Order: sequence, then structure tokens, then C-alpha cells
Amino acid sequence: MRKTLLLFIFLSYSFVGYSQSQTQFGITTEGSWFTPRPNSKYSEPNHNGWGTGIGVYASRNIYWRFSADIGLFYRYKQMHQHYTMPYTEPTEGGYSYPYPQREEGWIKYPLHYVVLPVHLQFLTGKYFFVRGGIEASWITNHDVGSKKPEYNWTAGFGSQKHKLKWSLNLIRGFKAVGFMNGLYTIDNGKYFSATVYRNQMLQLSLSYPFWQK
Repeated sequence: MRKTLLLFIFLSYSFVGYSQSQTQFGITTEGSWFTPRPNSKYSEPNHNGWGTGIGVYASRNIYWRFSADIGLFYRYKQMHQHYTMPYTEPTEGGYSYPYPQREEGWIKYPLHYVVLPVHLQFLTGKYFFVRGGIEASWITNHDVGSKKPEYNWTAGFGSQKHKLKWSLNLIRGFKAVGFMNGLYTIDNGKYFSATVYRNQMLQLSLSYPFWQK
């Protein structure tokens, strides 16, 4: 009986300590290591790059140790990709060379996004938590041939002491995505060159509330 009473007191204390309603609005920023996975059928090799971002968020405790947040922010990523131009028959002074020429090398693509993330967070202790969620992102500086967003899943862990919160997260795309890179066209503009990859990032996120209740 005594053990049961002590267990009830402990659970009651935990529930009160972690279930108080709280709503926050704040600012969030990120730094990331961008490791895109090439699509083996369509895309050439990539080098890893870096990214950054800034935005705002709203969060609320929803039940016991669970809370949810939604955000809106700008994200920048830099992709460094190998490219190979199609074979051509060059001419000089009206005469064709006896062999085709091909150009290849590495090129950097700056990628700008508007991102809408949604996360669910669970407190594992007084200061530590695990989190997961999904995010939708729209690239703004390249033609993707579709208005559909890119969807990613996220999973990570972090800590919050006082007001500053940090988390380390893995972000990965549900499927391969791409954009028209403008390197060349084929058949008088009928086909366009494109970069196809699956998104993958290691993200360090920092958040700070400017209003809470």
C-alpha cells in the first residue's frame, strides 16, 4: 500500500510538473550540413554542402510531457554537383573536327526555400527531449516543373534550460526531387537538363521565445 501511494504521488508530481499549458511564439535559426543523395538513374555525383535558415515558430504544450510546434522560415542550401554536357560536333571555320567534344566539371547551385515544419516533442526529463515531425518546402529560385512541395521527415533530440532551446536533427526527404538546372536543352527546348536528388541534412537548430503565456 505504501509503495502504491508513493508511486501515485510521483506520477501526480510528474503530471503537474509537465502538463501546465504554455503557449510560445519565438524566433528560430539553423545551421546544417547538406548531404544530398544522388538518384543513381538520373543524377550525377554530389559534394556535401552547408545550409542556414531563420524564421518564426509557435508552440504549445498539449498533454502531459507532449508539445507541438509549427513554423515558417527561410532556408538556404548550397549544392555542389558534377555535370557532364552531351556530346557535340564542334566546328571551326566551317569544318568539323573528326571527333566529338564533351564538357564536364563541377558547378554550385544556391537553393532558396520557404519551409513549413510541424513537430511533436516529448520531454524525457526536466531539460531533455526527443522530437519528430514533417516539413513541406518550396524552392523559390529554380523551376521544378510542378507546384507540389518537397516533403521531408525529421527526427532528433535536444535540450532546453531557461528560454534557449537547441536540438540536433536528421532531415530526410520521403522521395527523390529535382529542379531544372539550366545547363542545356535538347531537341530545340523539348527536353531540359535537371538535377535529381534525395534531400538529407544534419541540422543544428536554436530557438528563443519572444512571447509566452
